[in-house]
Amino acid sequence: VRFHRAVSWVTMAEWEGSGCGQRARTDRYGDRIVTFSTERERAGIRTAEVLVVEDDAGDALLVEELLADAGPNLKSVWAPTVAEAVRHLSARTVCILLDLGLPDSDGLEGLRRTLRIAGRIPVIVLTGRVDRDLGEAAVAEGAQDYLVKGTISGEDLVRAIRYAVERRRGQETARRLAEAEMLAAEKARLERGLLPRPVLSDPAITWATRYRPGGGRALLGGDFFDGIELADGTIRVVMGDVTGHGPDEAALGVALRVAWRSLVVAGTPPTSVLSGLQLVLDL
Repeated sequence: VRFHRAVSWVTMAEWEGSGCGQRARTDRYGDRIVTFSTERERAGIRTAEVLVVEDDAGDALLVEELLADAGPNLKSVWAPTVAEAVRHLSARTVCILLDLGLPDSDGLEGLRRTLRIAGRIPVIVLTGRVDRDLGEAAVAEGAQDYLVKGTISGEDLVRAIRYAVERRRGQETARRLAEAEMLAAEKARLERGLLPRPVLSDPAITWATRYRPGGGRALLGGDFFDGIELADGTIRVVMGDVTGHGPDEAALGVALRVAWRSLVVAGTPPTSVLSGLQLVLDL
């Protein structure tokens, strides 16, 4: 059984301190928990953090000043290398600003390393390299934006961070939606396997069924049924119950139903069918 932690992304209203509401709020950002409140003294938290991965202390200081002027609720945290950045990631990190020329990594390889450690935190490339092709390649690799040092203001930087967070949030929502759609399609396939169309040729026979998933959450289960009319007019019917609910149990139910139908069609005597199904379970 896999337990998946719920994810709700940080919205800009919380870390901008827009004053909407007076109660503290705790959100999940990936596997990190971030607490925000407009009553900062009561909450004990004043700012969200932007991790600046930059080997030049002067450039790091410039970013800090830009954020201080345009984003007073954003705190700059400096890491001179990607390896050092790992130790500075915290529950309050909302974005990573990455230079592409670092002592322990360079170019797109440094970006790939940073994306691996960032998880769901958005990464913006902030570099001195004026290179359109490199910028396009960086965005293609997963960076949310490509900014050139000395060409942006504090407001531009804060806006880029805001948009990066929202884009990353949208990407995560789209990913979860795609996963949900894939899961729904897989469940639909399993349901079709559990609820087949009986093989009946006699028009005088009516087959009526009603199938209700067990539990209040209507989870997919492994219960199944099937029916086959043989050439001599005999009708063989099976109803099976698999303990538990979920895709694993449903897959087992489908396998047993298909095995039962195969045994019946092959002419297996009724007294030998159950032993044949047991053989399928033991494989």
